[in-house]
Amino acid sequence: MKRSHNIRILMLTITLLLGSLPVVAKERQFALHGAGQATFLTDGAGNIIGANLTAAGTATHLGLWSEVATLQFTPHPNNPNLILASGTGAFTAANGDRLQFVIEDSVLDTTTSLAQGRFQFVGGTGRFEGVSGSANFVVDQNLATGSFEVTAIGSINF
Repeated sequence: MKRSHNIRILMLTITLLLGSLPVVAKERQFALHGAGQATFLTDGAGNIIGANLTAAGTATHLGLWSEVATLQFTPHPNNPNLILASGTGAFTAANGDRLQFVIEDSVLDTTTSLAQGRFQFVGGTGRFEGVSGSANFVVDQNLATGSFEVTAIGSINF
């Protein structure tokens, strides 16, 4: 009887110790491609100050995705042809898992309609809970219609 009791205590201790080990996130390659629409926001003088984005496409670890994001624009202090952009958003996978991101170091060149920057992954839901990582992106933006195409590559940890 005493031996059975000791084995139970040992098994319980091992179970508790294994259950308390942190789950280690694994770094994985990330690639994304899609297209979307920007609805530009203006101030009272008609200057573009930001945009609301919707998009869809495919990406590794997301499969088919949709996106909603909000951007804020700031004129570049030294070049009137460049616009600095920052913002937040989320990709939603087909199964409903969300991958949240912050847009960093983004610059739009109004002479070429090309933007580049970085998605910084900052959290999510489902399998993306506690996610980290980043991806560099390039956007080909039609400034007249708001339509755009985006491609990104980087790494993601989850």
